[in-house]
Amino acid sequence: MQTILPTNNKVSVAWQIIFTFLPIVNFWAFYRIRTLRKYLLYVIVPSIVVSIVSTTYVVANPFGSFAPWGDEGLAFGREPTSFWVYIATNVVGFGLQGLAVYLAIVWSRLHNRRVDASTGQAPP
Repeated sequence: MQTILPTNNKVSVAWQIIFTFLPIVNFWAFYRIRTLRKYLLYVIVPSIVVSIVSTTYVVANPFGSFAPWGDEGLAFGREPTSFWVYIATNVVGFGLQGLAVYLAIVWSRLHNRRVDASTGQAPP
């Protein structure tokens, strides 16, 4: 049986970026360049924390504050407070995805430089 180990070869930065958008594969992308623990700490843990906090807030505050214009928040399907929590959660999620892409670029290039240095090749 063959084990999956981090690669000692160069990686394609473009593919690493694509992998950040795919569930499960994103973990493998960072594992293969030996940065999975950092990725979990910088991106996944904050994502889990934001999800828990926003869900707890919406569940603990089911009716929230009423809209000042008198429709009791029915225009948004729920109260306006949940609408803004939803917006803030999405903004933070997009920011964390952007951070994941940035880290994939930086860490993949660093990995490629290390591979070049270990093989004695000059970078292009």
